[in-house]
Amino acid sequence: MTHTDDRPVRLVAPDEPPFDPDYDRPREHRQPPQDMGAEQAVLGALILEPNLAADLATHLDGPDFYRPAHETIWNAIHHVATATTGDIKVDAVTLASHLARTGELERIGGAPYLHTLMEACQLPENAPAYAKIIRDNARLRTAIDTGSRLVQLGQKGTVDEVDTYLAEALQVLDDTVTRWGPRDTVSTSGFRDLSWILTGQAPEIPPPRWLQHEAGHALFYAGKVNGVFGDPETAKTWLAQCAIVEALNDGGTAAMIDVDHNGENHTAARLLLLGAHPNALADPTRFRYYDPQEGAELRHAIADITTHKSDVVLIDSLGEIFPMLGLNTNDGDEITGGLRLISQPADTGSCVIFIDHLPKATEARATGFAIGSIAKKRAIRGSYIRAEEAVKPAPGQIGKINLFIEKDTAGELRRATPGGKYLGKFILDSTQPHVTSWKVARDTAVTTDGRFRPTRLMERISRHVEDNDQCTGRDIREAVGGKPENVVKALKVLIEEGFVSVHKGARNALLHHSISLYREAEDDNAQPDD
Repeated sequence: MTHTDDRPVRLVAPDEPPFDPDYDRPREHRQPPQDMGAEQAVLGALILEPNLAADLATHLDGPDFYRPAHETIWNAIHHVATATTGDIKVDAVTLASHLARTGELERIGGAPYLHTLMEACQLPENAPAYAKIIRDNARLRTAIDTGSRLVQLGQKGTVDEVDTYLAEALQVLDDTVTRWGPRDTVSTSGFRDLSWILTGQAPEIPPPRWLQHEAGHALFYAGKVNGVFGDPETAKTWLAQCAIVEALNDGGTAAMIDVDHNGENHTAARLLLLGAHPNALADPTRFRYYDPQEGAELRHAIADITTHKSDVVLIDSLGEIFPMLGLNTNDGDEITGGLRLISQPADTGSCVIFIDHLPKATEARATGFAIGSIAKKRAIRGSYIRAEEAVKPAPGQIGKINLFIEKDTAGELRRATPGGKYLGKFILDSTQPHVTSWKVARDTAVTTDGRFRPTRLMERISRHVEDNDQCTGRDIREAVGGKPENVVKALKVLIEEGFVSVHKGARNALLHHSISLYREAEDDNAQPDD
């Protein structure tokens, strides 16, 4: 079947990517900071000298490119570099072949544009300098975007909601500085050294360290406060306890503060079931379990864990800790003080994981906050993961829990995760006696029983919903174009497969929200000629 596109076609010169309406603005509009020459040169350098890829990847990432076509080429180069074996190397031919298979070749300007990139690079050894130019422009664009977001927050708020919007604005600034700013510098005055700005070499942000995903990255950050939240019986504690087992079996240390009072015997049995070595659990220098009954005991437990500097610290759960400390869960200042207390192990390098619960109110659940004050979410400096039941875990069965990234201040978890918020499934296999195996993995694409699968339309719809939250079906049909019946089918598949959610709004209008990013190139069952 031949694909037709009614959008106007602009003839382009061979030395530039195809027209992109979101980035090719009219001349009277000022473009954000960018350097197309540097972007072309660094990509040309990678095609000419593929061995530069690993080094440049430590300084540059796909989203740092201004042109979407250049980000696509960057990602393709690294994919080919890691996927090929033997004597096969990255060059214009192998790269064009990969882009053709993924349906991206024409979108980036065709095979001739790859040769244009090579011609744009006179000295491949200057690639680190080109990368610095690209990253510096990305930092400037981030500053502009951050300012725009702050303006939007100020304009959309009302006097009655000023505290909420100021808190959101603070979070925007905090996320930006954490992503691009320096490491903390210990000082009695709280002074932080910003001299790195003059060099342009921002301190490296370590990726998540604990609880490995099958894709090769981890979920939780060391030296930061992380969180898992969701409804009851969504295996939140199981997930965090797997991080404990991983740390212990890796020769490390762990601790658990059990304010839910499950008991030491129940906890030990659970950890053994998940594969912890008995010798590690029985050794108080390796694993420490605390069951505080009142605030003073909790404070002593925190101090003891901070002294021992455990690799992984599980606190289960916040809902019980605040009353134990005598704090009002509706008072942001009190919650902030309590969180500072129980977050102290993170200051000594521990991976702290909080367990919390979702509110019952529908409107509150949609915010992505767990029960209580916004201060809770602000305290998370690592990953904040939402757990949703897919198949309820039970003895003798295989349970599956969908995991979503609700917050990732450093951005390193999202960097390693294709598809936006969706992390994958936490799978607990209890079909064998005396052992529960577990893993965190992304789903492979699933066909829909031989039905027509309009993958190109699915990507267009996904991108529209990402940019236009709470849009209606009519909005989608008008924006995406194509046959209405095909658009309806594509939207239905996205909803069935968990990429888009739908709920009723005012006057029973069906509103759509992006849960996970759908991309045709990542679909093993893509049908590009829809």
